[in-house]
Amino acid sequence: MKAKQGVVDLLNKLLTEELTVINQYFLHAKMCKNWGYDRLHHHVLDRSYGEMKDAKEVIDRILYLEGLPNMQRLGTVKIGETVPEQLKADLDKEKSMVKMLTEGIQHCTKVGD
Repeated sequence: MKAKQGVVDLLNKLLTEELTVINQYFLHAKMCKNWGYDRLHHHVLDRSYGEMKDAKEVIDRILYLEGLPNMQRLGTVKIGETVPEQLKADLDKEKSMVKMLTEGIQHCTKVGD
């Protein structure tokens, strides 16, 4: 199925964010483990795995629309040096993704996808 104008580009931007946040969460989880915060380590690691599943869904959709997933792009990974800094960096990334998804939904609605 061919994608409507701009949809694959939007999905690739979303994929970039997903790949970025996977790495950010993964490193934050490993840092928490190193600091002895085992429960937090497991929680953040699970979030990283959840983002991997989200990335898989985006990749599947791009391929379904006969596009090519761009796995080479990665955004800025913001690493907190303390747990509060990590939580803020992760929240900022989630807010950014919500904004991107909202804009993507508006575009898809506009082009009838």
